[in-house]
Amino acid sequence: MGKAAEFFSDRRSKRIIPYVKEGRIVELGCGTGATLSVLSRVFPRSIIVGVDHEMDSLEVANKRKLENVILIKGDITQRIFPSSSFDTVIFKFSLHEVYSSQGDEGVERALHNAHEILKDNGVLIVYDHLKPNPRKVEFRIKQDVYRMKFERFVEEFAPRKVRYEMKGEWISMDISDCLEFLTKYKGSRWKEEMRETHFFYTEEEFRRILANSGFSIVHVRKYGFERDVWREKTSIFEVNFENPKCYILIVAEK
Repeated sequence: MGKAAEFFSDRRSKRIIPYVKEGRIVELGCGTGATLSVLSRVFPRSIIVGVDHEMDSLEVANKRKLENVILIKGDITQRIFPSSSFDTVIFKFSLHEVYSSQGDEGVERALHNAHEILKDNGVLIVYDHLKPNPRKVEFRIKQDVYRMKFERFVEEFAPRKVRYEMKGEWISMDISDCLEFLTKYKGSRWKEEMRETHFFYTEEEFRRILANSGFSIVHVRKYGFERDVWREKTSIFEVNFENPKCYILIVAEK
């Protein structure tokens, strides 16, 4: 994870802190440990566990040398822990990866697993991409290098066929497809991200699947791109829409 990505991950991690219940905390899909680092610093007396299926990411996390953090290689859709093991379960930008590889069934398994390993009155925190309601938006690409990237995106985005219409120099398309491109055009993991759907659930769909998994939602907040990120994007792309609410933080209880 680069310095810029680490900075924004740290900022997002801090948003979840007020809702974390101290004690035993697990992050399912911990990646390279950016959130674990914040949790370890804020909750030094808690036992914190990070689970991820990628050994390379866990090796990076291990180099952080976080004293109260245990790292485990595992599949977050499968049962790894006994029932009622944790006070807080966190999914931070991991459920969209589960959805991309395993669909709704994978997300349901991950959430049912989270419900099972939470103690009674335990807290679930989900922070992920938010799919906007369908609508057409338009944008114009100012630089040739990103026009070429857009052409690659249209050809290589695997989850679905990307449909768009040219109106002179402007591109008209559904906002979800537009946001998929705007969150991937600079990515260092291009091949992997061409297989991933970032914007997979609307707020209503999140609410429904969480309720079906036995959770009661107590807090929801939506965010747009960070100001400096949006400023950078709109220096490369001219857009006809405001900074969209494309991230969601959900806090629920068992």
